[in-house]
Amino acid sequence: MATKAELEAELAALRAQLADKPAEPDPEPAPEAEDDRSTFDRMLAGHGIDSSELDALWAQFSKELGDFPTQKPLLTTIAAFGLGFALGRITKF
Repeated sequence: MATKAELEAELAALRAQLADKPAEPDPEPAPEAEDDRSTFDRMLAGHGIDSSELDALWAQFSKELGDFPTQKPLLTTIAAFGLGFALGRITKF
């Protein structure tokens, strides 16, 4: 087992090496990341899909399902339980 004196001597040597080493210049900052929305829009356009169509579809879906929990509470409860059970089984290690 190393003594305290040996460890302090090794620490002093390492500090001296670190002091002798020239400072490295800071790395250049990364270029600004593009807006996620524009990247997603370009990806959709590459597949021939207009993002406004997707937005309209989402709005229609939200409108149709907006009153679903009040109209069918039992079905909503069963669906929530099933989704929670499935996610719990998937994420179980």
